[in-house]
Amino acid sequence: MAFFFVISSLFLSNKSYAGIIKNDTLAVLRKSPPYNNSTSKTFPDFTYQSATDTNLTKLRNVYKLDEIAGKGKDIERAINLLGWFHNQVPHEDVKNIPLLTAENIIETYRSTKYAQGCYGLAIAMNEIFLSMGFNSRIVICFSNQYPFPKGGHVINSVYIPSLQKWIYMDPQENAYIKDEKGNFLSIAEVRQHLIDGRPLVLNSTANYHGVPTDKMEYLYNFMGTRMYRFICPVNSHYSSETRDGKTLEYVELLPYQSVEPPFSIYETQQTLKYRVVCFHTSNEKLFWQLP
Repeated sequence: MAFFFVISSLFLSNKSYAGIIKNDTLAVLRKSPPYNNSTSKTFPDFTYQSATDTNLTKLRNVYKLDEIAGKGKDIERAINLLGWFHNQVPHEDVKNIPLLTAENIIETYRSTKYAQGCYGLAIAMNEIFLSMGFNSRIVICFSNQYPFPKGGHVINSVYIPSLQKWIYMDPQENAYIKDEKGNFLSIAEVRQHLIDGRPLVLNSTANYHGVPTDKMEYLYNFMGTRMYRFICPVNSHYSSETRDGKTLEYVELLPYQSVEPPFSIYETQQTLKYRVVCFHTSNEKLFWQLP
């Protein structure tokens, strides 16, 4: 089975909202063991490609991303980029195209109207952020179900220098999250707010195919089942998820003493065309270390 088909199958039915808040939606998340931030580091440092890279420079120039981002504060520029890309390529539960780069994803949709799943959207969004000098990650969000996750979603974590923190951003929904005081939240903070029952504020411009995103359905039904474990590529760069002929490294954050998945396309494996190495940690401070 082709790699891009296997990847797609993990994230199908992303928009299967239940319409009401299920009683057990957050039960698994709230009962999960805590992280253990005293564990030692067992994985390489995360890296972020410079915006001076030839491919990223081309991406920035072709789509005039400097103009799109504007000259406001860094968080405003990131939000402008998120909104622009959200309107370039819509989400659909389809097979990923073989070459997953921002330019190819955008141009494929423009020429054929072939949309992308959340995985492809997050990859493209990541390259756009990198091209504009933002340190950014692809973040794969899974449930605790093994070997096949019961629901998965892929979003982005973007470092905002003025705030000195990572920020949750979802190109599928044009979504970012704040607390009741107006503070932008990271993925880790959104997860903890869900566990604690603290208020979450979804931006009013969040939408799916032009229909406003329902906060309760999106955060509590949908993301509530998908924030048990997180996986990030070690190296955030252009065409980072192209596998053939490469060794790809990932780090997976799991609650302490959670059972590691026996098999996943992200777990350590060797094929004829590529090699995957996955490191595991229960130290969230190391996993979410600032760039």
